[in-house]
Amino acid sequence: MTSTELATLLAAARDLLPQNMDWEMMNQVPKGFSGGFGKSLDPSIPDPYQDYLKTANGGIFGRIVLFDAKSAPLSQFYAETPPGAPVPLGQDEWYCIGKVNEDPLFMRRADQSVWGFPDRGVVWSQSPDFEQWSKDLDGFLLEYVFGPGYARITGADDTDPWSQVRRELGRAAGES
Repeated sequence: MTSTELATLLAAARDLLPQNMDWEMMNQVPKGFSGGFGKSLDPSIPDPYQDYLKTANGGIFGRIVLFDAKSAPLSQFYAETPPGAPVPLGQDEWYCIGKVNEDPLFMRRADQSVWGFPDRGVVWSQSPDFEQWSKDLDGFLLEYVFGPGYARITGADDTDPWSQVRRELGRAAGES
């Protein structure tokens, strides 16, 4: 279940974006998936991500993109191991929830931890570096979307529009 802290931050960011044209152009915090017109969430989506989608149907947080309910199931080709890739993946074990810069972001189905490929100057599919960034989705969002981890995994500086949104929300303390 999405934490109260995270739901509050998502709502605050959603309300803040229209105050600045650059923020609104470069970021998006949609309302949650409502299942209108008889639609429901794809059952292949892991439960924690379904919970998130009900709070915010995807999102563009600067250089971090979380797929919406329609795009997520269609983006699982990222979870297939590319030929010659040093990191074995597979849709049975991994679910691609979005991207950081141009690299896919995964949830491990077994324990709902969030993993990604740190930027090492190589294409993600050729990188041997695959790291657990958080033990769960809420932790990832609080640390890397709304917290100081954003600059670490994206390389963004303080001129980045999402960095400015985070600062306005009081979530950039201690960053330079």
